[in-house]
Amino acid sequence: MRRLTGLALIGSTLCFSACSPSVLVRPDDRTFARADQRLAKAMKAVEEAKASPQESRLAMEAESLYQYRFEAPPRGAASYLAQAAAVAIEIPAIQAVAGSLDIIDLRLRMPDGAVHLWETLLARHPDTVLRPLVLYRLGWAYRSTAATGLPRDSDAAFHSLIEEYPGSPLASLASDAKNWRWKSKRTATAWSVVPGLGQIYLEQHVSGAIRLLVAAAAVAMMAAPSVIALRRSDNLTWSHDWPLLAAGVGGLLVLSFDYTAAYQDAVRDVVRWNEAVESAFEDRHPEAP
Repeated sequence: MRRLTGLALIGSTLCFSACSPSVLVRPDDRTFARADQRLAKAMKAVEEAKASPQESRLAMEAESLYQYRFEAPPRGAASYLAQAAAVAIEIPAIQAVAGSLDIIDLRLRMPDGAVHLWETLLARHPDTVLRPLVLYRLGWAYRSTAATGLPRDSDAAFHSLIEEYPGSPLASLASDAKNWRWKSKRTATAWSVVPGLGQIYLEQHVSGAIRLLVAAAAVAMMAAPSVIALRRSDNLTWSHDWPLLAAGVGGLLVLSFDYTAAYQDAVRDVVRWNEAVESAFEDRHPEAP
């Protein structure tokens, strides 16, 4: 039953994806245009610092990853259908297709890559003239990371900048930036153990409530048939009681899909939240690099 359901969803997914619009960056994408301006500003700051060519290249590689931003369309029907198929049929290839349909996933891990390169730069060149700028960038970038093993966090990066360069303009910006509210992927993941709580953590209360209700209904779909089956254990027959099994399996599929979609959406929205906070900070502080 689950395999047939998954195959049907795959067919629907392919139809939707074949008719989907181009995933390339639109000419009128303001998010991409703003990111391009920030990249040019960072490039100018790196050039003015007169760092070594190796240091400059590594810094700009990290900056390019961090500034990889565009206005992605909301998750479409194809994405949700593919996710439902992945839950229903549990074939790795289908799960890969489900992940590939969301173009926004391309930039969800970019902060991790940028932090990795910036920390490598500081490890190889601890006395680089770019250190204040890199520490400032790390303070923002760490907020959207998920990888384990990175050497510090957002507050530690800002604290190092303030402590090592107390009189610099970047230290003043870091002191202010520490007070701006941000969200954590790890916290969103922990809350998302219960579908919908991750959205509530992100202050999306309506979405969170809907996901909680769906999860509760799915649990009821699984629990009610089990209770009925226990009470009628002496006279259960397949011909008369197959709806109990169907309801239980249906509830399991709904709960699995609700959990997966809620978790993935929460992680995406953490990145969106932090990018919006950073953009608002830059509007308040146009002198920020």
